[in-house]
Amino acid sequence: MLARHPSVLPKHLIMLAASGIAYENGKILMVRDLQGFWAGVGGWVDPGETPEQAIVREVREELGVDAAVVKHFRPFIAWNVRQQEPPVSFLLFPHRIKLSSFDVALDPAELSDVAWVPPEELDGYEMLPPIRAIYRDRLSEWLA
Repeated sequence: MLARHPSVLPKHLIMLAASGIAYENGKILMVRDLQGFWAGVGGWVDPGETPEQAIVREVREELGVDAAVVKHFRPFIAWNVRQQEPPVSFLLFPHRIKLSSFDVALDPAELSDVAWVPPEELDGYEMLPPIRAIYRDRLSEWLA
């Protein structure tokens, strides 16, 4: 049983994040960060928090409105996003969310803009390559 003891298992660090997909009237909620890149609303899961609690908190912090999680999607994992020892990977928990209001108040310390975007126009929004890849891979699942 020593082989299963945590002190002898190889360590692998995983960064946990939650994202929210709000889809209303044929449009997806997108936010632009301070570097000018677009993505869905989201952020890191804090210690002791569930991914569901994290996305509700992030929406409140970033957009100034409450949200409810209405659907869970399969997680996304990116292995070895930082090449170091031990390796660090990224685990994203996407959720469909419903905003309590469309009257958002952006946190200027985190975001520079918000837009409701028809899915067919997402290619016109500048995204980091890994984010664009996730959207291309998962968008049909998220909108079903």
